[in-house]
Amino acid sequence: FFPQQKAVKAASKYHSASDDEESQQNSSGKETGQLHRLARRRKTVKLCRALSDLVVYTNSVAAQDIVDDGSTGNVLSFSETRAHQAVQQKAEQFMLYNQKQLTRVYPSAYRIDSSNFNPLPYWNVGCQLVALNYQSEGRVMQLNEAKFRVNGNCGYVLKPQQMCKGTFNPYSADPLPASPKKQLILKIISGQQLPKPPDSMLGDRGEVRYSDANRCFHESFQNFCYVCFTGFNPVWEETLTFTIHMPEIALVRFLVWDHDPIGRDFVGQRTLAFSSLVPGYRHVYLEGLTEASIFVHITINEIYGK
Repeated sequence: FFPQQKAVKAASKYHSASDDEESQQNSSGKETGQLHRLARRRKTVKLCRALSDLVVYTNSVAAQDIVDDGSTGNVLSFSETRAHQAVQQKAEQFMLYNQKQLTRVYPSAYRIDSSNFNPLPYWNVGCQLVALNYQSEGRVMQLNEAKFRVNGNCGYVLKPQQMCKGTFNPYSADPLPASPKKQLILKIISGQQLPKPPDSMLGDRGEVRYSDANRCFHESFQNFCYVCFTGFNPVWEETLTFTIHMPEIALVRFLVWDHDPIGRDFVGQRTLAFSSLVPGYRHVYLEGLTEASIFVHITINEIYGK
């Protein structure tokens, strides 16, 4: 009886241990199944149907040339080389195409240094998406920031009406002869708190540049002379005049250089959309410098004809 009792006890212990293992396996299996179900639930996200239907309009298609095949669900993707050729050879056709289709321009694969191309020609023919290397600072990114700052940096700006209906040649001397133009008169008065490089010998020299519809590939610029000074506040008292053919897309760029016989050192810059300029006496603060600014007087006149 005693050995048999021991055997019964051993068997009961074995069964209880196996039952515990089975219950643990079952519970772990249930937990794993619950985790899988939760993962599946997390991956399944409810979308707005109207928003989901818009995805068809962003189907990227590599393009070698401007081809209007009647499709409305594609975004033509041009490398900068192909887009450059299209802008030079078919600027008006490119503009008409961009009135009903989306176009994307991306940097060349040969830009292994992450440098940027000039986006102005493609903006000026209505390309909606111009991809840039945001990790590379410099003039191009400054132009990009100035353009989209107009709309509060929300990510887009509306094209002017002239680019939505009809067409024009941005390379002509007067792209929109029937439209009024703006005359920008800038009186560069002085600078405040401009930093001096340690090896500066002479003084500061400034430039004002602007880009416009007929300045697709090159900015028009005027210099204002350097002045010798030992402090932080140079005085220029020079007046510059520009004719702006298409104020809605024009950008104005202020640059200050330290000038000497060996070369010149960059001091600071500020790039603004023409529509952001307010007439009167203004301080144009240089980006990245806390107090440095240029004191200017701005006059804007409306003119007709050439």
